[in-house]
Amino acid sequence: MIDGVQLLNQNLLWPEVLVALLLLTVFVWKEWEQRREKRFWIKSVLALLAIVSLTMIVLQPARFQEETKGKAIILTEGYRKTQLDSLKFMYKRIPVENYTKGKTLSLLEQADSLFLLGQGLETYDLWQLDDASVAFLGAEPIAGWTKISHTTNVSLGESLQLIAQYAQPTQGHWAILADNTGNPLDSIVFGDEEEQVVQLTATPKARGTFVYQLLEKDSTGTILLEEPVPVKIEKGEYLKILMVNTFPTFETKYLKNFLAENGHELQVRTQLTKGKYKFEYFNGASGAVYGFSLEKLEKYDLLIMDTDTYTGLSSTSKGIIEAASRLNGLGIFVQPNESLFRLSKNRFPMALERDGQTEISLGQAVETLVTYPYKFEVDVRQQPISVDSTVIAAYVPMEKGKMGTTVLQNTYQMVLDGKDEVYANIWTQILNGIAKSDATKMAFEALTAIPRVDEPYEFEWRSLEENPQLVNESSAPIPLLQNLTVPTKWHGSQYPQKSGWNQFKVANDSTVAFSYYVLDKHQWKTVSMAHTLEANQREFGRGKGFSDTSTSTNRSLKPISLLWFYIVLLLCLGWLWLEPKLFP
Repeated sequence: MIDGVQLLNQNLLWPEVLVALLLLTVFVWKEWEQRREKRFWIKSVLALLAIVSLTMIVLQPARFQEETKGKAIILTEGYRKTQLDSLKFMYKRIPVENYTKGKTLSLLEQADSLFLLGQGLETYDLWQLDDASVAFLGAEPIAGWTKISHTTNVSLGESLQLIAQYAQPTQGHWAILADNTGNPLDSIVFGDEEEQVVQLTATPKARGTFVYQLLEKDSTGTILLEEPVPVKIEKGEYLKILMVNTFPTFETKYLKNFLAENGHELQVRTQLTKGKYKFEYFNGASGAVYGFSLEKLEKYDLLIMDTDTYTGLSSTSKGIIEAASRLNGLGIFVQPNESLFRLSKNRFPMALERDGQTEISLGQAVETLVTYPYKFEVDVRQQPISVDSTVIAAYVPMEKGKMGTTVLQNTYQMVLDGKDEVYANIWTQILNGIAKSDATKMAFEALTAIPRVDEPYEFEWRSLEENPQLVNESSAPIPLLQNLTVPTKWHGSQYPQKSGWNQFKVANDSTVAFSYYVLDKHQWKTVSMAHTLEANQREFGRGKGFSDTSTSTNRSLKPISLLWFYIVLLLCLGWLWLEPKLFP
């Protein structure tokens, strides 16, 4: 498409016009004696054409043209050389570029249909391909650890749980969890599967920051592979919990026993008949609670009630409970049954929808859990609680407090099946996520799965301060972006300068700090490769070709070839030089 002609040297237009008129005037004056002859007019036209051609050569006319961008190849780590050779054979002289982390791809200026070979781009670089059509062709199969998931913050006395996946293991080799001094704590032998999931546990004995090790050993005991497992061991924090039930159930019984065995101060009220209750006290709890008031609820961190108790609350009692959450930070957890999910938002503030699924899996199908056939809707206020990237519960903020529930049912069956550690992990995540938060304690959530030196480490921080400030180990401030929907939530990004343990601190309180572990480029390498591959497969699809609608056009000024003007100029000047010799 042509939008018209423009001059690249527009600033020379008027000087060129004046010079052209001067030259034409001089020529006419010189040949004026022949004005009654036909040859005068022929030479005048030729002189005009020569002067116009010379003027166009100087001004350089151009026109807008639309060009369709072409194809190109982007090479990333782990690409198949045979794929590259095949593409070069099919598309002669196709441009190729090697991807470098953190750098902009230069080929995007001339191509928008890309063959992406290898593991793909890092997640923080995927934005570069937003406007391109990408055929993601994948990489060589990965051998080694492809997933490592573990509890990063463990209370003293609780178990450290590690779940990892190994691709193409060697039968007879061992996966071993060792402490920071190299002493083996748990182990499992590899079978002959193509992929094997291992689950290892240990019980830490001291507080502090430690780097455990995930080892692979052969049958002779030689260490073949060693990956760090950073863990923070903290002093156990015991909650003050009030549990209220309309009638006893197995779910309540086993949850009550779990909380009591873990040292939480627990008071249980179970209704026997109308107006009559049974009270139980564990770990120092005392005092019967017949009715709710702000004074009575102020001392509790968490209120657990079943659905029948929640729906049977009077408007006054419900208002008191919600006020205790808003003003004092009380966490409210409602034990679900089928009727809870059918309540309107006016009666229960959480958003759920029926999906028909009655099972979910944790991690790589290590455990299958029974659920109600509902899932939590994506809601700007609703915050998910996940275990191994699977959402099992959620809550809605209520100013200082939270109210939440879960879609799991009959979790006590895990205890009967001997899966106490899975049961403990699930309920620890749920209840700690909803219970009253210590306003003086930093609440960090890492968003970057694999922190590395000189790569962006993103995190979320919850703070009740109006203008919180964080500094890194060099006392440099870390910029924070406030969440518009949840004002207590802040988003930050940092580029770590060293591997190992790094730290954030609150600017006005150096005693409050958050530690995180940064891996060097050799650690968790296959895990990182698998993570990048998975992210690119989600973004571009597995084996997907170019989309029909993604080809874009580039409108730019293209100079008109000056060859034509030179030809006209030479022909005209040639005739003007030759004509007097032919016709004297």
